[in-house]
Amino acid sequence: MTLTQSDLKTRARKRHQALRRKHRDPRFRAVMGRFVEEGLLETNIEGIVPRRRAVPLDDALWAGTVEPRIMELLPAVLVKKSTLLRLPKELPEDVVEVMHAIRHGKPMPNFRGVPPEQYLPWVTQVGRKGRSPSVLKSFRFRHDDVLRLARLRHSLPARSDTAVIRMALELLEASTAKNSPIDPS
Repeated sequence: MTLTQSDLKTRARKRHQALRRKHRDPRFRAVMGRFVEEGLLETNIEGIVPRRRAVPLDDALWAGTVEPRIMELLPAVLVKKSTLLRLPKELPEDVVEVMHAIRHGKPMPNFRGVPPEQYLPWVTQVGRKGRSPSVLKSFRFRHDDVLRLARLRHSLPARSDTAVIRMALELLEASTAKNSPIDPS
């Protein structure tokens, strides 16, 4: 069966009307308005009014089926600025999985059809700009290690034990890169 130009125009017109209907849906308008208010998205869709109130996660997931940028943005919002959303007591399994992967530096799954290459760049754009979420690591230090950290914290411009450890890691990495017989490139 071959489609005529008239058939294609009819199909396109019906899809456009369906999209416009979805754009008028209060759920879509609320979600877009919230993300526009936060400065995360821009839109030229008529009638989108910035809003300050949090929107339900279910509405955001539905709106993401209408506007793909919302679906790309959601994992980052869930991890770094979840106050933009009203979360249910029990999150969908795929939402929990992608949040866990981002927070713990695990292999990233696709999120409702969106590959990690599309949603990961948003992680540094949401919340504290330019920063990835911290990954919790726990270490067991001996007593003399804790004392050494405290002495270093007081003698360096570091404000916390974590800052001292970061500085030490940077120095160690720099010294190993200079002395490494293996070419890193």
